Amino acid sequence: LKYEGWRYVYGGASPTTSFDCSGLTQWTYGKAGINLPRTAQQQYDVTQHIPLSEAQAGDLVFFHSTYNAGSYITHVGIYLGNNRMFHAGDPIGYADLTS
Repeated sequence: LKYEGWRYVYGGASPTTSFDCSGLTQWTYGKAGINLPRTAQQQYDVTQHIPLSEAQAGDLVFFHSTYNAGSYITHVGIYLGNNRMFHAGDPIGYADLTS
């Protein structure tokens, strides 16, 4: 949450470069001792999938086909509860999952 307002940087994966979506989740989870792969698709592939209705704060939320990335999963964010997430959009920040 510290990085709210920072710009989105494709391929970014640390505070020195800023972040893209999967770089933000990889770095954040890494700080908590949880190793995630680099891309949103790879993160999706190694995680357990649950319905959004069962998500808890800190869970990853995945999106597909948001742009032509050559993979099905194209975006990831961190669920905060109450249908909100923190993610590397442009800029990095909060988003409502219902809109």
